[in-house]
Amino acid sequence: MAGIDDGAKSDEESLILLQGLHAAGFRKCITTPHIYAGLYNNTPERISSGLQRLKSICTEHALPLEVEAAAEYFFDHHFFELISQQKVLTFGKQYVLFELPLNNRPAMLEDMVFKMCLNGYQPVLAHPERYPFFHDRKMVEYGKLKDRGLLFQLNLMSLTGHYTEPIRSAARDLVRHGMVEFAGTDIHREKHLPVIRKAMEDSYYIELLCSGKLLNNTLL
Repeated sequence: MAGIDDGAKSDEESLILLQGLHAAGFRKCITTPHIYAGLYNNTPERISSGLQRLKSICTEHALPLEVEAAAEYFFDHHFFELISQQKVLTFGKQYVLFELPLNNRPAMLEDMVFKMCLNGYQPVLAHPERYPFFHDRKMVEYGKLKDRGLLFQLNLMSLTGHYTEPIRSAARDLVRHGMVEFAGTDIHREKHLPVIRKAMEDSYYIELLCSGKLLNNTLL
């Protein structure tokens, strides 16, 4: 969606990304623009408008790619209020995607996961491999979150070392321990397309596909 967060900046760039994903084998994309109060003040209405534009782009260019939209929420009080009001954008079976501060483990994490479940949502943590405060080869912290019913969405580019080597190591550990339910691209720019293609050739991605644990196909 052009111009509503740190992703594509124009319809032309959106088209390039959609065409690149289709060429890589994708047949459906669920865009998840950021909702982060004070930084990305997106609303369901604005995201819906952007989605309609993406669908029009696919139609105009005869691109056989299904496109839907949800959001990636930042873990803050605005998000908590939306959960209480049951006004969050979901995908699939009431899945709610959210992210944490990268360098600070929120004290309320478990409580909010419980509250989301209590409100009928299935919480999904975006890029769990990118939070250094969870990194532990014994997977203790990750295991505690799984026990609370939290699902994990891995960024494909993490498997290539695109972010850092510790993040790639954590991503591999999550795959190895069968803790990943969703795989996302985290695509923002055209330069990310070759990284995603590289990730799709990675042995850990293939292991993830063969694990039978991925739920991406249930969203088709």
